[in-house]
Amino acid sequence: MDESGSDDVLRLVLERVESQVSLIRAAAVCRRWRRAIADAVFLRRYRSLHAPAIAGYYRNVKGRRPRVSPVFAPSSPPVVDARHFSLDFLPGGAASWTIGDSRGSLLVLCRANCSTKIVVCEPLTRRYKWIPPPTDLDDDSFSSGSYLIDGEADETGSCIGMSNFRVVCMFNHCRDDDMLVSMYTLGLSWSEKKINHIAPSFEESPSFEELHLMGHGGDCWYFVQGRALIILDARTGDFSSSELPPLVEDWDSHASESDFFITNGRDGKLRIFTVFDGTMKVFVRLEGGEWMLEKRVLLSEATRGVPGYDPSFFSNPQVVLMVGTGYVILAPSEDPWMFSINLETMEAAPAVQSMTSEVYGCELPWPPTLHACLDG
Repeated sequence: MDESGSDDVLRLVLERVESQVSLIRAAAVCRRWRRAIADAVFLRRYRSLHAPAIAGYYRNVKGRRPRVSPVFAPSSPPVVDARHFSLDFLPGGAASWTIGDSRGSLLVLCRANCSTKIVVCEPLTRRYKWIPPPTDLDDDSFSSGSYLIDGEADETGSCIGMSNFRVVCMFNHCRDDDMLVSMYTLGLSWSEKKINHIAPSFEESPSFEELHLMGHGGDCWYFVQGRALIILDARTGDFSSSELPPLVEDWDSHASESDFFITNGRDGKLRIFTVFDGTMKVFVRLEGGEWMLEKRVLLSEATRGVPGYDPSFFSNPQVVLMVGTGYVILAPSEDPWMFSINLETMEAAPAVQSMTSEVYGCELPWPPTLHACLDG
């Protein structure tokens, strides 16, 4: 077999290395292996065959001071020493920042008590970039959310990294009867996105109606505006919309956009849920895109077996504290007692404070940083 043929066999073997960490270690064996692994065509194919390696998860956790700060927990089993994911390299230290979103190996964070001061960072490589606010913002402007968006794919198949990311900031405002949000593209600064087309009700009335965050599922973030479900695709940065199902019987009298939530079920299907008058309803999206009422449960009945239960807790509205894949954590509005509901079985279980903060996954960077070979 000639050298080119043996290189082809080597690449086929290396493609079957399951772990990105093991691939990095393999690149340190010898120059030949390193050269094969460093090839952009190989890296693109490897990326298409294997899921990204999850290093762990960040949470915004309330500390001794009133503000919250990011805390990292490694995946199990750990793939990298958790100490490498400290955010102490950020200006002012980790406690000065709150995570708004994660995608790939990146985090977007805003300065505590100042939503217009934004950085994007890659924890493992300890790099960060300030995102300057749009120049036309009013002094009292604030961002209701910042979301990471894929950039252009590079030759290795990476769609997002410190050299190719975008950020959508919900500095949503009106100008000349247009509804606008702002998008930052690395190297190109800010641009405004006109999104009238996603909100037909906006064109009927020039009064601005804010988007309310419902949650995220898969590669999308979901918002509600009036009776429209607004979708931000993190792969493209595009907005689209669809019609919400009849979530409540008397929408005009009882519905509030901030009472609707969305998440993925453990089966991968998207679900909307809401709580009104002590009843939780769960809607599932079918293959054709339509929504169907899947389950409903009276919370005062479902929680009878949960320790600490008191019927009087349900004389007040229930507050949604946390939404995760396949579950939700709630508490009575005037009591500290918390419980979780499994969105597939509608069974209740006890919940604790540590379960009520949003989780932000963090992957190992791609393309990987390859170490020096052992041979000469």
